[in-house]
Amino acid sequence: MAEPPFGHESSAIATRRILAVGAVLGIAVCVVVVAVSLSLRHVFAPARSAALSGAPLPPPPRLQANPATDLAATRARERALLQSWQWTDPGHRFARIPIERAMELYARQGAARGGCGAHPGVRAPADLLQRAGFDQRLGARVPDGLQFQDVHARAVRLGDLYGGRPTVLVPGYFGCRTLCDVVRAGVAHAVGASGLTAGRDFNVVLISIDPRDTPGDAAAAQTGDAAADPHGQVGQWDYLTGTAAASEALARAIGFRYFFDTRNGQYVHAAGIVVLSPRGTVAQYLFGVQFAPQTLRLALIGAAHGAIGTLADRLLLLCCDYDPSSGRYSLVISRVLAVAGLATVLALALLILTLRRHEPPVRGALS
Repeated sequence: MAEPPFGHESSAIATRRILAVGAVLGIAVCVVVVAVSLSLRHVFAPARSAALSGAPLPPPPRLQANPATDLAATRARERALLQSWQWTDPGHRFARIPIERAMELYARQGAARGGCGAHPGVRAPADLLQRAGFDQRLGARVPDGLQFQDVHARAVRLGDLYGGRPTVLVPGYFGCRTLCDVVRAGVAHAVGASGLTAGRDFNVVLISIDPRDTPGDAAAAQTGDAAADPHGQVGQWDYLTGTAAASEALARAIGFRYFFDTRNGQYVHAAGIVVLSPRGTVAQYLFGVQFAPQTLRLALIGAAHGAIGTLADRLLLLCCDYDPSSGRYSLVISRVLAVAGLATVLALALLILTLRRHEPPVRGALS
């Protein structure tokens, strides 16, 4: 009895199609890897100033024929600078004056403002560092009902300023002669270079801890900050003043410790900013007086839970982790490997699905 004929496949495996699909998937994976690498390099590469990046190579060393003469000439030039009057910038905003004149002006202004020399019998408290600083209270809720005044002396409820956006909260005061101006300048630089828009994507709220500050002081501070950094979007910031009770309630909520120093009539406090979620909960702390624009951007995007920013920003947040001890983002290798592994699995699944859909049918069944 003859065996029944068996059918055969109508064609061999589609090699060209498999190679084409594999090449497309390989190119797509390479593009994603390169994009992530460039983004991470932009975030974590050490910052270099524009002056250094364009500076020429240093000249070769110059051998000194007479070191003693060269040293005397250098000291003479330095003494001449200490006694000279000269503009130090092209815009004629900063000037060099003789050191004796500078010391005289400093002594006069310090005495007139009630500086340290005005209270020689007052000693610094022994627990200075314990009374001023930040206690990180991530997840704490800032009271929405705290009342303040804006630069126009209008009553403002803190919760009404959120508007469904994350908020950069800058504690300080407008009569500060030490850190506050520098902190506000650092915030303005970071905001201007973050790629986000204040008032649309997020809020910037500056709240004075000094009940002596008035709306006029806040308005003067805003005018000065806007002139110092035209790109900082300072016109969209909220400068608030209020009572001691309101400021203390806010400070307790965010863990901001400060006290009044009777030696110089100033408040002693830490330097930093607090990022709030759209609901007014503490999301992150950034410490210091200078803030990396990309770090601020990621902090705001994380606080908004992806409501602002781009897909690349959210991918960076997957590969990075916020360190509360330093107030910075750091690359997490395990997350990078997890993302790469997930991308590989998805690419393989897509390849298998494509091959199954284009698999030729088997004909010639048993008869």
